[in-house]
Amino acid sequence: MRTTRPLLAALLTGVLSVGAAGCSLPGGDGANDGTGLERALDAVPLSAADQAVTYQDVRTVRRLVAKDPSLYRGLDGFGILEVAQSDYTGKDVRSDWGFDETDVTASVQVGDSSLLIGDFDDAAVGRALKKQGYAATGVEGGARYSKRGESMTYETSGSVRVANRSRATLKLSVPGASLRDDVAYAAVADCLGDVYEATYYAKRDDADAELFAIGGRLAKGGRASSEKLCVRATSAEAADTIAEALRTKTRPGARYAASKVRVSEDDMVTMTWRNRPRSGLRPADNDKTAELPTLLTQG
Repeated sequence: MRTTRPLLAALLTGVLSVGAAGCSLPGGDGANDGTGLERALDAVPLSAADQAVTYQDVRTVRRLVAKDPSLYRGLDGFGILEVAQSDYTGKDVRSDWGFDETDVTASVQVGDSSLLIGDFDDAAVGRALKKQGYAATGVEGGARYSKRGESMTYETSGSVRVANRSRATLKLSVPGASLRDDVAYAAVADCLGDVYEATYYAKRDDADAELFAIGGRLAKGGRASSEKLCVRATSAEAADTIAEALRTKTRPGARYAASKVRVSEDDMVTMTWRNRPRSGLRPADNDKTAELPTLLTQG
């Protein structure tokens, strides 16, 4: 059985916080325990397999958005719901919530819930939540904030902030069984490799594509950006069907013209394209256009 690690900050960053100094991390100190995406999947309970999951390396994304806002504008919320909402409300995130994107190193969204890893002023976060009417109770590794009559809850520590807005129960502690324990999720993560952002579009049992995800990749030195689609098919025949459907999007004149579609021996279908500042070709544009996800969920 996999050993449960008590604090997510140690899991996602490989750095132990003061409160976790006595914890043991499988496979060493955690710094080399998989890619950032794999460590993010390890923080999400297995029960969330039927929900969309997004991951962002916020430090990398912030740098990319600042360098080329036209290309990376689809990522300018950094996977932080409070930041995205502030674009519409005009409110200051730090004043309302006690933190902002500069405090966050990685973000994970599960449905409409979120998990943020970083370096937070725990007292400031607590004061902001109390100002909004939330009361604190103690939990392992931090505090839990809830408000009478509301289902919305928060869990916070100096290095982790969880906001539960949906049925996916994210916590400061690592779940006993996580998405990384699911063979399909692990295989797709391995296919994507070291990505700075990724979206899993939920596991299905009624389509040729059991599970698929799209992840953003940077060339050596960060000079070029591309995205890779990895589709875990239910069979070799299903993989061929998926590949043919994807190739309709790579014909001359199509949005993904000249992109290569490949099928591996383990029935994984892949497609990679270069990001450009055009509709559908910016990083994370499929989260908005749903062009490829719609194609893959029709079967």
